[in-house]
Amino acid sequence: MKHNPSPDQNSDMTRRGFLATAAAAAVPSTLAIGAQGEEAPALRVPPGTQPSRVVKMAARELIQNGAVHRPLLREMVRKVVTTLARTRVERDAWHSFLGADDVIGLKFNRSAQATLATTEAMAETLIQSIVEAGFSPKQIVCIEEPAGLAQRNGTTPAVLGYSPTETKFASGADQLALVLNQVDAIINVPFLKTHNIAGMTCSLKNLSHAMVKHPARFHANRCSPYISDIVNLPAIRKKLRLHIVDALRVVYDGGPEASSGAITNHGMILASTDPVSIDTIGLEVLNDARKYAGLHGVARNAAELPYLKSGHEAGLGIAARYAIDVVQPAL
Repeated sequence: MKHNPSPDQNSDMTRRGFLATAAAAAVPSTLAIGAQGEEAPALRVPPGTQPSRVVKMAARELIQNGAVHRPLLREMVRKVVTTLARTRVERDAWHSFLGADDVIGLKFNRSAQATLATTEAMAETLIQSIVEAGFSPKQIVCIEEPAGLAQRNGTTPAVLGYSPTETKFASGADQLALVLNQVDAIINVPFLKTHNIAGMTCSLKNLSHAMVKHPARFHANRCSPYISDIVNLPAIRKKLRLHIVDALRVVYDGGPEASSGAITNHGMILASTDPVSIDTIGLEVLNDARKYAGLHGVARNAAELPYLKSGHEAGLGIAARYAIDVVQPAL
């Protein structure tokens, strides 16, 4: 029987899930790589490969009465960015990911944006953090942001439309978004949601189907290998710098749209330079939320989710759980 958690239950679920995953993350990476488990036959990592790194941070106080606690979000963004960059200085962290003259694309997700109501807070927090690191607001291009955000924050509007010619990729061809020509670097800021075709949508799908003119062409076979093939295009892949998952509120059922009965207030941020690994950890978060609601998981592991398996095999990142380090800094 499906169980829709109440707001109090959502907070409790977030707290218990956070503590459980914190204990798991305490295992040293050398041990994790050795414990390949049932994934190993399907998802192998070449010997000597360094583990991928995902920073995971949650605070149940982040969502209060349906609103985002912005000072707390600001501190969490600082913490995940500096932890990922292995520095204590926020400015140094951003400059390790970005060039001083880069035009920076912040790629959000329009789908379910109004219902989740976290994008504006996340966008303005990221803009503030980047500007305080020495970048100009005019260097920032917000893609699929809420109406009026660019004008309020002094960022550069995204160029709209698509290339007049198609770009070929391994499994098809389509016209690419012109904004890809406008930006030098992409910071990907997806939601974490289930998806009625792909299984889930997070970092990879936030890039693939949003950057082509005819996304409906690429939904067969649970969107695989289209997702990885599109993200593997140089026009996208070479510009990827960072993925920051807005899991402040998670859509655990019925996605990619959102209904109030299938949203949990996780108060969570995930960060990584590896889109495959961050989606793999996102799968765990979704599965935990679904289990609490009395639902079966999206997939038992990344090897059973076609787009994650193909992303791993295409070299976009690591989906083998034993080769992913999850780091959970304290506030």
